[in-house]
Formats: sequence, structure tokens, C-alpha cells
Amino acid sequence: MINKIEPIILFVKNFGECKSFYRDKLGLKEQSHSNDENSNFVTFRLANITFSLHGGFKGTQTGPLNIHFVTEDIEKEVRRLKNSGVRFVREIENVPWGGKEATFMDSDGNEMDLYEPA
Repeated sequence: MINKIEPIILFVKNFGECKSFYRDKLGLKEQSHSNDENSNFVTFRLANITFSLHGGFKGTQTGPLNIHFVTEDIEKEVRRLKNSGVRFVREIENVPWGGKEATFMDSDGNEMDLYEPA
């Protein structure tokens, strides 16, 4: 069963300007961030929602928005969704930030993630 959404990720072209906008102008408080040679990522916590900005990974492209649907049992949920006709474009794998993730497409072709925290 899907029991929450976390995080909502907005992919941005100008990571530095967007980070400053959300942090300095909107006053959102940083929860965590990553600035390495391959990606730029910052997470803000708003009540019970995690909102993140992502500068993308080198060599990859993605849509403007990504939502992580959280579940306690990803294997069971992937089976349920596949039986309902949901198409997965990435099977379950361990992710570097902890937990497991699989990617599916909605009926309009948008990629979304199913995530089981560690």
C-alpha cells in the first residue's frame, strides 16, 4: 500500500539561482544538500512534506517534476501495481541514499518513483 509522498522533486536548469530563490526569498529551511561533481540536490522540509530541488545528473535528462510514492513493502506494491497494468521502466534497486526504489510511468508518460525507506 502506498502511504505517503516524499519527496516532491523539482528538476531545475539553474540550480544555484533556484536554491537561493527557495531558501533566501521564500525562506525555506534546508534539511540536507549534496553538491558533488555529478549532481546538485537540496531538500527542504515543510510540515509533513519534503520538497527538493535537483540539478540533474551529468549525462541524464528527466522531466521537470518527480514524486516518490512511499511504501513499506516495495516488492508487494510493485506486484500489485504491475497486476493493475502499471508499466515499470526501472525495476527495484537499492539507492545510494538508502532504501529501495523502482520507477513507473503514469498514463501520460510521466515517470514516478515507488520508494521503500531503509
